Amino acid sequence: MAIRGITDADLKLILSENLTPSDSIKTPERLFGRERTLTTIDRAFSSPGRQIFIYGDRGVGKTSLALTTAFMHTGVENLPIYVMCGRTNNFGQTIQAIGNALIPVEQRLEKAASGGGFNFSLPGGFGGIGVSDGTQASSNITAPQSLNEALDIIRYVAAKRANTTIIIVDEMERIESQAEREKFAEFIRNIPELNADVRFIFCGIMHDVSELLQTHPSAGRILETIELKRLNYSDLWKILTVVAKKLNIEIQEEALIRIGQVSDGFPHYVHLIGECLFWGMFDDPDEVTRSNADHYKIGITGALQRTEAALQAAYEKATRKTRNTEDYEEALWALADSTSDKRQISDIYDQSYKWIMMKRTGRSMLSREQLNQRYLAMRKDSHARIVAGFGSGWFAFRENIMRGYVRLRAEAQGIDLGRHENTAGRP
Repeated sequence: MAIRGITDADLKLILSENLTPSDSIKTPERLFGRERTLTTIDRAFSSPGRQIFIYGDRGVGKTSLALTTAFMHTGVENLPIYVMCGRTNNFGQTIQAIGNALIPVEQRLEKAASGGGFNFSLPGGFGGIGVSDGTQASSNITAPQSLNEALDIIRYVAAKRANTTIIIVDEMERIESQAEREKFAEFIRNIPELNADVRFIFCGIMHDVSELLQTHPSAGRILETIELKRLNYSDLWKILTVVAKKLNIEIQEEALIRIGQVSDGFPHYVHLIGECLFWGMFDDPDEVTRSNADHYKIGITGALQRTEAALQAAYEKATRKTRNTEDYEEALWALADSTSDKRQISDIYDQSYKWIMMKRTGRSMLSREQLNQRYLAMRKDSHARIVAGFGSGWFAFRENIMRGYVRLRAEAQGIDLGRHENTAGRP
């Protein structure tokens, strides 16, 4: 027991209550750095007919913000309804899922040996409950075939619940069909006509609301758009210092700074590194009251091993080639050295790539043109399309969350990226 007064069970409980890299946050006291956003949403909900659209990078915390907001405005007696979009889902199936949230999952899935059962349906756009013959006792609201039927399902849901109903529709970016997006836009435009105590929170990986609404810009007047940006360092540090205080220990200042830099504003990485770091301190054979460099290294190594498989796979596909594997890794590290979303090849080469290569023993430096060719190659499917190009030598990560993972990989090999706001780590 290397942390005085803390048992294995104590640490498990404290970490499970405060660091959840695999689960969404649902309470405001753990949603650091989002206080103003919560206030904005609260005030928007006081405006009749106003709905919420949260957008931003993958992994920035959109779902956590949506769930926290929903629980703040409903409570355990009237839980929010949460549905996810999918590449194979259409508009009708999404609305059907909202309706089915009223029906216990056992009733929807179980089948009786004989006899009939209740069938919740809205034929012809009108609400109703009927009885069907047969052996199935499962109950389902049928998918709407028109806008009016979709609106009726929402009216039905609101009528069956007490007080305000909050519905979260997550991962809107997965609806790729233009026709299906138009249905969503038309639906959003008509939400105020429901005359029901219901509020929607839509979430998606998008750059702005026009990607969702497209041909129905008037629907934008219904939405309070919330662009969720990455967290600043002070808010990222709070995620860890709150836990440290409960354990009566201290995290080395340099470790806090580096974790903030490596995570690139994404709280997921802080939760992951922190969890591994605290276990590293607990497993230390000596009693510790303050973290050291070894604990930080354990945090980085552990986080790498537990990072989302999709990020690992993309990195490996982008870099692991029969030739030039290290070239591709070093190119990614150089691109990840800056917080800028887009970088020009001359800036990458002069401000990042050169100092990185000075630290790489036994490695030869590429020319600027050769480095440019590596980035062009990494725009292709054969390299997981990990890099996006914007013409005239401008490059970026296709998904910003990848920058944090690349920083983790570099950190594990002694390359400390992101030490300054724009470029970092010079010797």
